[in-house]
Amino acid sequence: MTLRLAVAVAAPLAGAILATPLRTRDVRRVVRNLFSAAAVGAAIYAVPDLDVLSAIFSVAISFVSAAALAFSTSIFPSRERVDSGWSTRPVYYILFGAFWSSMLLTVASTSFIGVWLGISGTTLATTFLVGFSGGISALEAAWKYLILCSFGIAVALLGMLLLGRAAMLAGVPGNEALSWSTLLTHVSQMPPDLVRVALVLICIGFATKAGLVPMHSWLPDAHSKAPAPVSALLSGLLVSCALYALIRVQALAALTIPQLFGDVLLTLGGLSIVIGSFLMLSQHDLKRLFSYSTIEHSGLVAVALAIGTPLGLFAAILHVLNHAFAKSAAFLACGMVFYERGTTRIGALRGLFSSASGKVLLFAIVGLAGFPPLGMFFSELLILIAAVAAHNWAATSLAGVGLVLGFAALARLAVDTESGDAPAHQTPRLALIAAGCLGVAMVAGAIVPFVPWARFI
Repeated sequence: MTLRLAVAVAAPLAGAILATPLRTRDVRRVVRNLFSAAAVGAAIYAVPDLDVLSAIFSVAISFVSAAALAFSTSIFPSRERVDSGWSTRPVYYILFGAFWSSMLLTVASTSFIGVWLGISGTTLATTFLVGFSGGISALEAAWKYLILCSFGIAVALLGMLLLGRAAMLAGVPGNEALSWSTLLTHVSQMPPDLVRVALVLICIGFATKAGLVPMHSWLPDAHSKAPAPVSALLSGLLVSCALYALIRVQALAALTIPQLFGDVLLTLGGLSIVIGSFLMLSQHDLKRLFSYSTIEHSGLVAVALAIGTPLGLFAAILHVLNHAFAKSAAFLACGMVFYERGTTRIGALRGLFSSASGKVLLFAIVGLAGFPPLGMFFSELLILIAAVAAHNWAATSLAGVGLVLGFAALARLAVDTESGDAPAHQTPRLALIAAGCLGVAMVAGAIVPFVPWARFI
């Protein structure tokens, strides 16, 4: 890892630590946002040291994390009680910085071991952030998240050890046995049975972190109980990091077990699409509905990867990015709604369109529903086109069912929460700016399929 790449990875956590000793709250707020902007600049400056996929994800992670941090400094997460040792402002921001740095480590690494360390770091940091409120339900969600995701990480580690052993049997030095480039050039010489088992285990391990069914039960509780900016990062970025790892695994699987890997992803993705979209229809809380929407969209990405074509891969990457921006904006809007109304229960919310938070929420819902010309429309359309072009009718049917059911759930949510009359509420300006930046990114995602470097479409 080069010096500027190391600086980019360490910058978020270092900024959080350096801002902690400052005594005045307003000064800390300004300094934290300045350090956040510097961390985004460091990530952009380190782009030349990354490949295209890592560069795209690192910049997206930094942009969304900076918006969530700005939101946090404007509307600090509310707490049910304050007697938990980690439920303080300084600890929150240090954990936030550790989470951000761990995600950057995940996507900036050039080997499986770096990805595993990064994913493990995100698990440790976010466990305390999920239980930040200290309430019983939040602590229960944090424990469930820690146990299930730790199991997934352990399964992935076992697969990596087997993959490293297979590489060493093919004559690869031990210090390069889990490097992307080395594995791609030597995978044909590795024992096929050992590689098959290793890649399937790694897939299942990271699929747990991505919230794919049937390893999804931690996700709705964790994402709905965490503070709004943390929920934005969990659904928008943490799941994206796990999907990034699956994309890296697919590069190896395409050379060894394309059919088996595609079948595993298609099964997990199909279950996630159907179950996630059906459960969206029965939710009574904003954050929980958006959490099941995350499961559905993770399933869409898995199905796109299962198609196994260049167009399917491009559609999967584009959908991960579009979902990251749209879902993060949706959870930040939930935070603003809770700040104004004191609840996120759908039955208690009417006339949200009269307030700025309601307009932001509606825009996020429109984006998640896949309305043109926003980015999600094009990525979902490309997934369907890729499935039809590959004559993969199972993927086509599953994606179509999920999109229809998800659209119905989001359309009903928009009608239930935005219609009617209610007094207008004032939302802090910085929170609106943070969510607005993500809204701009949702629009920008529509341009990506048409830029000159997207030639393999």
